[in-house]
Amino acid sequence: MELVLATNLDDSLPDRVSDLPVRTFFGGFPVSLTGGGRPPYILPEADRDGFLRHIRAVHRTGREFYATLNSNDLGLKEYGPGFLDSFLKEVAGLLDLGVDGFVVAIPALVEAIHRAYPEVPISVSSFARIRSVSQAEYYRKLGADTIILEEGNRNFPLIRGLVRTGARVEILTNQTCIRDCAFRAHHLNTSSLCSQPGGNRLWFEFPLLQCGLEVVRDPQKLISSIWVRPEDLAFYEEAGVHRFKISGRNRSTDWLVKVARAYAARSFHGNLLDILSFVQVKGPSAALSTLSDRGAFPEIVEPLREAFDRLRDVTIDNDAFPSGFLRRIAMIDCEHHSCSECGYCGSVAEKVVRISGRPPSEYRAPTVLPPIVPLLSAFSTGASPDRAAASPQAKPAVGGSAA
Repeated sequence: MELVLATNLDDSLPDRVSDLPVRTFFGGFPVSLTGGGRPPYILPEADRDGFLRHIRAVHRTGREFYATLNSNDLGLKEYGPGFLDSFLKEVAGLLDLGVDGFVVAIPALVEAIHRAYPEVPISVSSFARIRSVSQAEYYRKLGADTIILEEGNRNFPLIRGLVRTGARVEILTNQTCIRDCAFRAHHLNTSSLCSQPGGNRLWFEFPLLQCGLEVVRDPQKLISSIWVRPEDLAFYEEAGVHRFKISGRNRSTDWLVKVARAYAARSFHGNLLDILSFVQVKGPSAALSTLSDRGAFPEIVEPLREAFDRLRDVTIDNDAFPSGFLRRIAMIDCEHHSCSECGYCGSVAEKVVRISGRPPSEYRAPTVLPPIVPLLSAFSTGASPDRAAASPQAKPAVGGSAA
């Protein structure tokens, strides 16, 4: 087993997991030429000296550090004269700091790095959305050696096919993105563009609200989502996968250590959500509270806050899962069946999910909610409370300070 662990750039983190099979740390600057796959507002600040110090802390423990240059959209800047030279200069600067490898999503950037530095390992980011062996082969021909799967991490025919080609497969374990998320492409583009110089700065990503509402409407999606339990890593190893990625660059050091220990032990007792991202409820709830404090769009925000409050107290009992949970999932052709047609995850949810202490069958989802598209403009850092509240459909602002 090899763990690939997100870093929040706390120099104590490498030492605190020195007894675990953490092979690689990954992270990056909040803003970079290509962007780094996460919006700057959730990441720790980092200057060159601090970044260098952290990489040295990683190397002192005998681990490697991969830099995230994994945006999937450059806003067409890659076509501009001099962009490639600037990109390779940034790559050279990161290598000078001691970076051991890169996480990249755009094929042209994979090829550029590999041509300039053929010995430097490159992992294909989950932002590339690899869903077939043929897709992965294109990246490997360009110089990548590792394929990171997130959306396809329960697709075992794909996983076995990638392993057969000789690719090193890396499975992202603890994201709670819903299965086959229709909002995923927009979300990735949003994260990519806002982490680049001159990009529109956001304080919240609208697709998270859309995704969260899907969970609010149907909490069974908590089970059909793309996370991996620590207890199920052996099933991946049987398929030839030995590298497991843990996300959480925006989380505390204590949390990262707890999650790494759970996956290293292949066991976790208690609420599974304690080691998963669970951004679909936490993120929108916080954002809606901010908008409420600003008095913005009250006719939309307040009903949404009430809807998300229904999942304020939700747990997934990791000890209550049926034996062979993931093996059963692997036997189902999820891409060609609806969840209502299958029903397996719903039956599991009834056993393991509790909402305010009650099973999902006793949960009453909101039946009518206001349209949320008008909130798009409210999540830009340029949006003022007055302008948001001045929406033709909005009531007068009720005061409060911006968060």
